[in-house]
Amino acid sequence: MVCCRRISDAEAELHLPPGFRFHPTDEELVVHYLCKKVTCQRLPVPIVAEVQLYNYDPWELPEKALFGQREWYFFTPRDRKYPNGSRPNRSAGRGYWKATGADKPVSPKGGSTARPLGIKKALVFYSGKAPRGVKTDWIMHEYRLAPDANRTVVSKKGSLRLDDWVLCRLYNKKNNWQLQLQQQQQQQKEETMDSFDDTASDSFRSDIEHESFPELEHLVKPAIYQYPMPTLDEVQDVVRTSNTTVPMKEDNDWFMDLNLDDLQNSFGAF
Repeated sequence: MVCCRRISDAEAELHLPPGFRFHPTDEELVVHYLCKKVTCQRLPVPIVAEVQLYNYDPWELPEKALFGQREWYFFTPRDRKYPNGSRPNRSAGRGYWKATGADKPVSPKGGSTARPLGIKKALVFYSGKAPRGVKTDWIMHEYRLAPDANRTVVSKKGSLRLDDWVLCRLYNKKNNWQLQLQQQQQQQKEETMDSFDDTASDSFRSDIEHESFPELEHLVKPAIYQYPMPTLDEVQDVVRTSNTTVPMKEDNDWFMDLNLDDLQNSFGAF
């Protein structure tokens, strides 16, 4: 897949030793990666990608990672949900991240647990719009510096930027995201083909409806005859004729018209 090839290319560019595995602890992530990133120091190895994580669905992120097969690590900024609040905006892609469980403090070895260096938060991705989203198998551990930790960059008042950098560990609980992604892509492809077929059918039907067939016009269009307009004299003659009364014959008149020879011939034939 393109995702695996991209990660392999990134691993080759990092010049990692054979058999290298990246399984840092919470403390190592905060002390050696997040703190150094925030203070603009050089990282032990440039293995964590910088991504605007909340612009994507979680299944789109593995191909943007520099390393990993089941877990992927990213640096990302966080924005506020409201300009004057401290609540982060958890909308991402076509869903949202929802916090689960209590925050876990992260302290370096030998440090005071009363003043942790970082905070770890667990989140679950829901597909759809809150609060009716559908829970998925995508999990994210978000590491941020504690509020009282030293920072070189301070967010401007009124800015939507809550944190310049937090570190995120992303993984799929069932590790079947590739199969789900293939099924989703196949479904989208089928829906696209169905939409194309419907559009083509409607277009063909529209072309047939608007197509003209001159050779069939005499079967469809009724013939129209043009009658000449009557003249004024002809109209007057018709009026005079209609006003003329025809005398009706009386019953006795019919017998008066008959002669004797006609009657004898009629009785003889009978």
